[in-house]
Amino acid sequence: MSVHIKTNSFNARFKSKSRAALKAKAYTPLIDYKEIKEQARVHSYSLLKLWLPNGIVRQHEYIALNPTRHDQHLGSFRINMHSGQWADFATSDRGGDLIALLAYLDQSTQSKAARKISALLGLKEHRHVG
Repeated sequence: MSVHIKTNSFNARFKSKSRAALKAKAYTPLIDYKEIKEQARVHSYSLLKLWLPNGIVRQHEYIALNPTRHDQHLGSFRINMHSGQWADFATSDRGGDLIALLAYLDQSTQSKAARKISALLGLKEHRHVG
């Protein structure tokens, strides 16, 4: 019988802690990757100048030194400003959009990079009840 009481007591404490945790996390910002990706593409030149200030533009490509390695010559690290796709042709590093590029440059996650781009561009966060 005392085991049953302890179990109920444990369940009551667990449920109250879980409810409190849910209330604390009720509003979590959602990342609208599609919107951030599109806005980053629209503002690609400004973002790339900020992240890779010594780059140059040739047609629709931004060409810069890759700061993640000892890169001394322009040419191998290129970002397509129309699509956001990027590659370092001296290595196998590449990505599909500017969110992936910032995550690569900062050595962080894509969610952190997306939030950083969102903040830089002044995009509002979408709220979600969790």
